[in-house]
Amino acid sequence: MFGLIVKNATLTDGQTGIDTACAEGKIAAIEVGIAAETGEVIDAKGQLVSPPFVDPPFHMDAALSLGNPRMNLSGTLLGGIALWGELKPIQSIDNIISRALRNCELAVAKGMGAIRTHVDTCDDDLKGVQALLQVREQVKDYLDLQLVAFPQDGVLRDPSAMQNTLQHWIWA
Repeated sequence: MFGLIVKNATLTDGQTGIDTACAEGKIAAIEVGIAAETGEVIDAKGQLVSPPFVDPPFHMDAALSLGNPRMNLSGTLLGGIALWGELKPIQSIDNIISRALRNCELAVAKGMGAIRTHVDTCDDDLKGVQALLQVREQVKDYLDLQLVAFPQDGVLRDPSAMQNTLQHWIWA
């Protein structure tokens, strides 16, 4: 028995009239005319069914922080980096978690199934690392959240960036 069958879909390779059966939250079969017991049937009516999208260039520890601590009136990358330097010391782990969870919700609503996010390692408290490890745990059932150590201020300009990055380059 399947929990869900999506019938009459178009696949990304152009095949039409394809059924997809799911069991225990995973795809179990993709073929024409699946006839089996199921908990739910969705008629795709020829619409596209595809794997989830992947969006790799996130900086989730800084996401959704528009206007905090102020607007980037220059609109430039350097202006944004300067603002990040102002935000880091005043944001809390709880604030990062809240913004990151909202960002995950928005991404999943748009079809994302995986996100690779950079996490700043120039903050000696590693608030972003602590927060995003918690977020990754909370979203693991519906989103593959990968964390990448990223010394935002540069390993030559920040005296502890290299040590923080190397010490935390693998996060269990």
